[in-house]
Amino acid sequence: MPLSEQALQAIKTDSDLRAKLMLVPCKKNGKGASEYTIKRWLDDNSDNLTKPKYTVVITQHTGLALEQILIQDNAIA
Repeated sequence: MPLSEQALQAIKTDSDLRAKLMLVPCKKNGKGASEYTIKRWLDDNSDNLTKPKYTVVITQHTGLALEQILIQDNAIA
């Protein structure tokens, strides 16, 4: 489930939001992701930023609802 264009632009253009995302602890080392890592995730539209620990920060900072942050993939079964 990728991030919406609106969420991607909000993160790319807001250095305060990127800084807040960098402070979210990672599972591996207990530290946050580097700015380089966040930018790489944005360029790849990685699903790492769609994890709840990141979407909460994005919602609180931007006021965007979860439905505005994530693109829903409609799978046909």
